[in-house]
Amino acid sequence: MVESDAVPKIVARDERRTPQTSGDAVIDEVVASGRDVMRKARVTPADVGAAGCSAPGPLDHMTGVVSQTQNIVGFTNMPIAARVGDGLGVKVFLDRDTCMAAIAESLIGAAKGAKDFVYITVSTGVGGAIVTRGRLVRGASNTAGELGHWPVNFQLDASRDAGDDIPRCKCGSFGCVEAFAAGANLAEQFGAQRAGDVYDAAARGDTRARALVTRAERALANLAVGITNALNPSLIVVGGSITEHQPAHVLDPMRAAIAQRAFRAPAAAVRVVPAALGADVGMHGAVLEARERASGRGDWFL
Repeated sequence: MVESDAVPKIVARDERRTPQTSGDAVIDEVVASGRDVMRKARVTPADVGAAGCSAPGPLDHMTGVVSQTQNIVGFTNMPIAARVGDGLGVKVFLDRDTCMAAIAESLIGAAKGAKDFVYITVSTGVGGAIVTRGRLVRGASNTAGELGHWPVNFQLDASRDAGDDIPRCKCGSFGCVEAFAAGANLAEQFGAQRAGDVYDAAARGDTRARALVTRAERALANLAVGITNALNPSLIVVGGSITEHQPAHVLDPMRAAIAQRAFRAPAAAVRVVPAALGADVGMHGAVLEARERASGRGDWFL
């Protein structure tokens, strides 16, 4: 990607499946992909000022190490930035995928000019990032913004365990937004290959699919009310493939719940809007963060 009027322009791309065998295999594939992109763009490592790499967390964006992730095999205490940088021969900056997306939406997307906003992605998983008074909120251990693991459900029968009959999240907890609304979990719960199959079945009137979609809508609605009341943003920017393809099942229930149930003052101040950068938000965010960090800027998101 190269810069033109501050907006990154994609000049080459390469897409590959994530290996499921080992962390080393994932690193090797990322490096091979990066080399292929440089070849397509006709640049050498000496021409590249810096590169950005996004990954699911938890991770340390300053050291470039992923602590652990539930979606990529072998990524425990993995020094991604150093290993990918060594493989490509360039300086690599690592950050959480949702943080990079929020940076992109803030600089060139739907949140441009906003000082208080929350970014949410509803896709294979559910994640987020929080910007308050113009600064990205990182938290004491770098995990602030993991909104997919905001608990929205528990067992109402006080004589039973709070997690009985409630979907378990892969994080180990129960009742998380991600357990209900993530595309991968929806597909798994329905026995389908893709979340789109569940939404299609629900549209045809399949009772079980409708129930799963309704649960996902309610989970996202509860998340939206919690975010509005607790964080008081001016914008909730919602991206991800499910949001893009199923806005009536993501944006609409979030907006309705805020209007009906959130505190009046923060509800009046917030708008729920679709992300502007689509599927390329991660690439835009990666190059923008790498550019800012390499130049010594970017204090607001560090």
